[in-house]
Amino acid sequence: MRTIGAITIGQSPRTDVVPELEMWAGTGAVFREMGALDGLTAEEVRKMGPAASDGVLVTRMRDGTSVTLADQAVIPRVQQCIRQLEDEVSAIVLLCTGTFPPLDAKVPILIPEHLLTNFVRGVAVSKPLRLGVMTPDAGQFPAQRQRWGQVAAEVVTRAASPYDGPEAVLDEGRRFREDRVDLVVLDCMGYTSEMRTVLRNELPCPVVLARAVVGHFAAELL
Repeated sequence: MRTIGAITIGQSPRTDVVPELEMWAGTGAVFREMGALDGLTAEEVRKMGPAASDGVLVTRMRDGTSVTLADQAVIPRVQQCIRQLEDEVSAIVLLCTGTFPPLDAKVPILIPEHLLTNFVRGVAVSKPLRLGVMTPDAGQFPAQRQRWGQVAAEVVTRAASPYDGPEAVLDEGRRFREDRVDLVVLDCMGYTSEMRTVLRNELPCPVVLARAVVGHFAAELL
């Protein structure tokens, strides 16, 4: 049995994500969790909020509440988590679909952004792809359009945080029907299988769940 490190940009444990990853990875995996915000007070986390020029990341605290962070405030702490885990695990999974610079580790690192964009890139359709992207915060729209514009001919972005409960996500997700998209990506590790299932039953197109893609890739490293 192999141990996989699971690093959240929020606080561990991620009881909302890791159990599903364990399911997809199978019985051969044990996940050891660590969070970039572990040990920080609410006031310390508040100071890590984004300024106008910062990239925006949204994550979950241990008590289930969500926080919005500046990417540059989180990245060094993610690298610190890698250093603490890399000698004790066979691979590391980053529990965030945001954009990160190259991260240094002695073991393979699964970067959800790369897995997700290349998964969608590999989907063939009979016309230029019109892609729907659900993201937690509207402040992420410019970065999302830039990222997904390299994969799809057209990108339609909608925002609803998975950490505010399923209703807002489902209500906003249903609007992709009006947008006539060919494919929807739930672009945050916080979106759940239940959310994907409901939307897939109500939309006339496939719905891709980030944590499912990551979980299946993690199984290939075992």
